[in-house]
Amino acid sequence: MGWIWTLRLPLTVLFSAYVIKELWLLRKHERWHAVLMFSYFFLIISTYWIIKPIKKALLVGYYQAAGLTVLGLHLNAAQLELVAKEINMFIALIAALFFAKIASHFKRERLALLIIAFFLFGFTLFALLLSNTEPLTIWLFYLYGDLFVTLMVASFFAFLNDSGDVYTAYRVYGLIVLGGVMGGFFGSAVVAGYAGKFEPSLASIICSGLLIVIAIIVWRLGKSVKLLFPTEPSETTTACGYKTLLYGLRDIIGSPYLLGIASIVGLYEIVSSIMDYQFTSTVLHFVSGEQLKVYFASVYSFTNFTSLMLQLFLTRLIMTHIGVDIALLFLPVTAIAGEAAFALMPVLLAGSLLNTFDNAFSYSINQSAKEMLYVPMKREEKYHAKAFIDIFMLRSAKAIAVAISLMMTLIFVGFKNVRWLSIVVISLLMIWLTVIRYIGRTYKKMERAVKIL
Repeated sequence: MGWIWTLRLPLTVLFSAYVIKELWLLRKHERWHAVLMFSYFFLIISTYWIIKPIKKALLVGYYQAAGLTVLGLHLNAAQLELVAKEINMFIALIAALFFAKIASHFKRERLALLIIAFFLFGFTLFALLLSNTEPLTIWLFYLYGDLFVTLMVASFFAFLNDSGDVYTAYRVYGLIVLGGVMGGFFGSAVVAGYAGKFEPSLASIICSGLLIVIAIIVWRLGKSVKLLFPTEPSETTTACGYKTLLYGLRDIIGSPYLLGIASIVGLYEIVSSIMDYQFTSTVLHFVSGEQLKVYFASVYSFTNFTSLMLQLFLTRLIMTHIGVDIALLFLPVTAIAGEAAFALMPVLLAGSLLNTFDNAFSYSINQSAKEMLYVPMKREEKYHAKAFIDIFMLRSAKAIAVAISLMMTLIFVGFKNVRWLSIVVISLLMIWLTVIRYIGRTYKKMERAVKIL
């Protein structure tokens, strides 16, 4: 997969041309603001994807040979990563509560700069600690990486939503999402291209440098926002309170359509957790030592490249000319194909493609189609239900999904049995397709009703 890195120059020209075209479509006074926001999100996601393959390789590589016995239960490296993911869910919940608390006291760039300062200190500390990879340091670095993306992305969107009127945000949103997808490709491609030189301590130093650049962008954004929007945006209902979540739960229970959307979210998290376990187990079976970091980075680079190509050339075409109902089918159908291939031939290529089938479509076509499902709904119902699904349902589904995946791996022990998890995944995907069929029909009816009105 090194061919992606060898094509970095023409790809850079292609992506730059696309970004310039998108900027040209914006209003003149919005372009500098959009460039800064694009760069802000691009660097956040790039930083995360630089550390993701490294932290994963550190954790699973350390326990690859002997695993670890926890409470009398022996777990292999891939199972221990599931344990780490479960811990991450609880940390994410605490982080969400912490963010909600400090967000009420600090606005816009002050909030963002405070969080940047926290992670700048952390990466500087890890640059020293990771020179000797002790087990505690490895676990802390793994958890720290996910905490980074949780808080940095939350502070970014808080900044975006607090930076002027909603119409400006909508106009620049597509370009910003593209910045995130490009950042994922860039970060993973850099690690894949220079994997031999990317020691964990050096990666932490590089991430510290990127955070300093992000801080400068945030400082400049604060000034540009005040010039573009002299009047501070008034407090709105964007803050999600306890009552909003209760209203969202009530709306979901009373609506088969919303229940279907919630089911898709839950099913995806379970399927994704199992597929990632299969991917990790396969890599650990065929790859070892220093090559783990190189291989994980290469797979992530290919996955993010595929996602970027889909986002640039297919997502808009499918959404506009084919329809949301068909767009929703891409992820489960390709996942079924991938799982069937892995069940028949549990080789390194088939196991690695599970990561691509899962994440490439999830980050592009599926995400856009899922967001479109809320469009024909009533405003209040849309706000309450989406808040409940995005804040509570998503995190709960992740925690439950990881727990279910871990229990399944205790039944299907050993690499030779990992292939049989495909039967479980395909069964869940068939249920997913049934839900999509209902949601697709209902969406079309709602869309026609809105057009008539």
